[in-house]
Amino acid sequence: MLNPSDIERIEQLPEDAMVLMAVINTNPTLSDNEGNGLTTRAKQLMNDEGVPPTLAGRVLDDLGQARTGFGKSAFYVASEEMFERYDVQVDLPERIHYGRPLKAMIPTVLELMPRVGVLAVDREWARFFVIEQGELSEIRRRENVRLDDGKRWDTIVSGTRHVPGVQGSGGAGQGQPGSGPRSDSGYDLFEAKEAANQQRFYNEMSQQLSKLMQQHDLKHLVLAGPVQRVADFKAELPEKPPYELIGTTSVNGGVGWADAGQLLERVQPLLDELHRNEQEQLLSEVQEHGVMEMEPVLEMIQQARIYRLVIPEDGSQIHIYRSHNREVPYFTSKKDVAHSPLDDSLMERVTLDEVLPDLQQLYGLEVRRVHGDHAQRLVKEFGGLAGIPRY
Repeated sequence: MLNPSDIERIEQLPEDAMVLMAVINTNPTLSDNEGNGLTTRAKQLMNDEGVPPTLAGRVLDDLGQARTGFGKSAFYVASEEMFERYDVQVDLPERIHYGRPLKAMIPTVLELMPRVGVLAVDREWARFFVIEQGELSEIRRRENVRLDDGKRWDTIVSGTRHVPGVQGSGGAGQGQPGSGPRSDSGYDLFEAKEAANQQRFYNEMSQQLSKLMQQHDLKHLVLAGPVQRVADFKAELPEKPPYELIGTTSVNGGVGWADAGQLLERVQPLLDELHRNEQEQLLSEVQEHGVMEMEPVLEMIQQARIYRLVIPEDGSQIHIYRSHNREVPYFTSKKDVAHSPLDDSLMERVTLDEVLPDLQQLYGLEVRRVHGDHAQRLVKEFGGLAGIPRY
């Protein structure tokens, strides 16, 4: 897993360093990774990118351990001086870069692994989890402890009352056998107390849930548990919670014994649907309110009129031109502009990924990436770049 200190260290690599940054799918359950398939594919990808043989050899030697290790994908950051591998429990699209550190690659990887809260709840237990980079971590566990009002729960169940008007039914009090017909009042009382206890427990957990979601900076929630219990708990949620409930799922057995691996497997389809819906909403927003085509977008960025930039997942396939003098920045998509109109400095051809940190720092952009079919649509229908204007 990539932790904050790892990310900070990678982002602080010298700009002039020659670094290999690679995402390779190492999932041993995939047929493409059987036998020599994994190493053959990785070798070809690195060869196509011009990775030095010595560095490529170190990665190939390490892939065997990565395949039998913890993750489904391996993220490598390597050079002559360093060699780091981060195992990730998500099937990520493969990508190889060799050259100056590609800092935009980090958020590209992280965006494919949303952080989501999961609350597994029933009458007995509430367990709060966080999914991060494909891993499920239990943060909080709470048992529903019944309040003691002086009456044992088992005696409430066994208690009976006489049925008025029925001869021979009198004289039986709570815990006494009696001689006549009995009512089910003890069971009714037990269920009523259970329902009240459940509502108390769910109400308290609903309040704690809002705090937990805010503490961990989580915007999306999944509820898990028996269908009826989850429905009961939803009724206790605030009308406008500080998070979005993206779905519910069931678990086998009691929540207190729910297996984390099974829970993650059941939640994953909801995460995939969330990812698709967010990208569809983003492109709909672009189509309705946004600016499309590369040159108009770049012009409005430099006028500080764009606050959200929408780009394809692999910005290395998109090229623009940047003025050589970084002190007087100028960006364009026009091939025939040899000199900057601002200071007459030479223009250089760069990839979008290379220039993205500069655009973010200079103009305060919020960058959103689209993937797969949505990325193809951005390129084919929207001209490769899109932006949402501030006004």
